[in-house]
Amino acid sequence: MKFDAFVRLTRIEHALMLCVAVLIGEVVALGRFPSLGLAILTFLPPFFIEMSAFAINDFFDVEADRRNGRTDRPLVSGEATVGEALAISAIGMVVGISTAWLINYPCFLIALIFGALAFFYSYKLKDVALVGNIYIALTMAIPFVFGNMAVSDSISPSITVLALIAFVTGLGREVMGTVRDIEGDRLRPGARTLPMIIGTRMALIYSSLLYVLAALMSIVPFILIPQYKNDLNYLVPVAICDVILLYIAARSLSNSKEFLESARKLSLAGMAFGLFGFFLGACY
Repeated sequence: MKFDAFVRLTRIEHALMLCVAVLIGEVVALGRFPSLGLAILTFLPPFFIEMSAFAINDFFDVEADRRNGRTDRPLVSGEATVGEALAISAIGMVVGISTAWLINYPCFLIALIFGALAFFYSYKLKDVALVGNIYIALTMAIPFVFGNMAVSDSISPSITVLALIAFVTGLGREVMGTVRDIEGDRLRPGARTLPMIIGTRMALIYSSLLYVLAALMSIVPFILIPQYKNDLNYLVPVAICDVILLYIAARSLSNSKEFLESARKLSLAGMAFGLFGFFLGACY
């Protein structure tokens, strides 16, 4: 498999964002940077479990991806084989959970639970209205908690706020994604995603409201959390993120398939700005 196909199969950019979220959790909980060795160790579980999760998801989704015309997926384009996807998933899961054991028991438990959920999501949970969306949103929030628990015995209230913002943003993005993929999902036996039940219009309204809520919630750290209070290092990147999310929320209501396709990458860019703001505010 070529490296480019490997990157698209495992979505390494998502894994790197999770590592940044873990570091933010550590810095906010500690009030300083962790040691380099601890930081690297704590990056490994989310990095490898994320790669494993995406590889197994593409394995289960290969037929739906073909129907949706997802030629960017290596299993659809033939750039990767089913065997390679399964091998990457198995190795990634073993490495991720094993390295979590070396940190502490709470981190091992988080890795074990989310590793198991990654498989069940790909196998069945994605077809259950809202349940699969909630799981994916939790995977965007839990790295902050994971980093916190790697260096502390209790969860910081500040981390709780950051995790909630990430969760709401992620839930909005995932619900919008089910609208984009509804045609392929309808052909999958047993699939009952949210837009199938309440309609695409209502699902888009729901996801848009979640984006608006996330933008409003992002003001809270600037006002209340010590590391971010009155900090322009936090405010500016997060404001860019909010503008992107609000733009997507407004434009998505047109239910344009072309825009929903572009919104997938646009929302990821917005979340990257938001994560950058969380990082700068915590570290400087």
